[in-house]
Parts: sequence; C-alpha cells; structure tokens
Amino acid sequence: MHEQTIEELVAKYIPADSVVALGTSHLAEIFLKKLAFRTLTENESFQLVPTSMRLAALAAELHIPITSIDEHEIDVAIDFVDLIDRDYNFLKSDSHSLIRDKMICQSATDFIAISERKNLVTKLSGKVGFEIAQFGHRHTLTELSRFGKTEMKKEGKKDFKTESGNLLAFCQVDAIFSLDDLEFQSKQIPGVIETGLFIGYADRMILYNPGLEALSRIRVTQKR
Repeated sequence: MHEQTIEELVAKYIPADSVVALGTSHLAEIFLKKLAFRTLTENESFQLVPTSMRLAALAAELHIPITSIDEHEIDVAIDFVDLIDRDYNFLKSDSHSLIRDKMICQSATDFIAISERKNLVTKLSGKVGFEIAQFGHRHTLTELSRFGKTEMKKEGKKDFKTESGNLLAFCQVDAIFSLDDLEFQSKQIPGVIETGLFIGYADRMILYNPGLEALSRIRVTQKR
C-alpha cells in the first residue's frame, strides 16, 4: 500500500477528536504516523488504544495520548487484512496479538477492514493464524494439522511471541471448511487461544488499488 493511500484513509475515515484503535501490523505504524501529521496540520486531537508495545511507544514519540478500552469507548478501529469476503468476514495473519485485535474489533463503534481489491474473495481460504499457548505448542500444532499444513511464525530463528506472550501458528486451510465450523472446532483444541478468523466483525470494508472504494453492511458508497 502506498503512503499516499494511507494519507487518504486517515483524512477521510478518521473523525476529528476521536478515540482510535489500530490492529497490530506494520501498516498500522505508518497509519499512526500519518494520523500524527494530521494533528499538527489541522489542529485536531486523537486518542489511541494501542494493541502493541510498538504502537504505544510510537504514539508516545508522536505525542498522541494513549488510552484503553477500559477507559474509553473506541469510536473507530482500523485493521489491514489478508483476505475478505462479501459477507465482511476476513482473515489476518500479520498480527502481534490476535486476542487484542479481536477485542478492538468487537469494542469499536465503527470497525473498518482494509484490503487490496484483488483480495476480495467469494470464500475465504489459505493461511489462517492461530494464537497458541507456549505449553505443549508442538502438540497443539499437530492437532491443528487436521485442518491443513501448519508452521510456526518465526522471528529470526526463534518462535515469534505475541504481545500476550503466546506463540503464533499458521495453518493452510482449504476452502472446503465452513468458517463457523473451523472457528468452533479449532477452539476445542486446548492449546488454541484465538484464531485469525474474523467472522462478522467488520462494519465496513475499504478496498484499494485501484482507487478507494468503501462498502458498508448498510449501504455501498460510490467508487471515487
């Protein structure tokens, strides 16, 4: 995603003086920098509900006040997703905490999922993230393999740790699975804490490249 596109998203879809939450990802960090620039150029203020230590540290560096979902309602939450379907369900693998990402999705008054246009699909399939416990993680990985080929997310040569101190596994899931069944059955595995399946969370989706198109569960906004 080009930075100019992120600037346009910040300008158009973040209300002035709102409480904002961003899902954990590299693009979220760029988004936060553009939001900070808007505070300087337009004399507006925002509060951030950070979902990672990196976002919290960056917000402090950019002089954006930090709050939490215990203190304030989230006006708008943004997340960058891998795949999204026409029912506003989506997959996310680039995450530092699937638990926190889902909490802000559920808590936000307006949750917007952002995806490249080519990743709007009829049925979700492919790489699904699973946040899993460190204890017995190889056993959990074996259990997850019933759904497809599995692997651990790595940071260098070590297993990647989430913000909650858990591990992140990926499973290559075929389109034959029902999303609801996959969500339910995978969570019956004791070591699975959260999944990268986001079913029914998004209020709106924004598709980019080419242009920007905002789609809503209630209405469709005209392509620009």
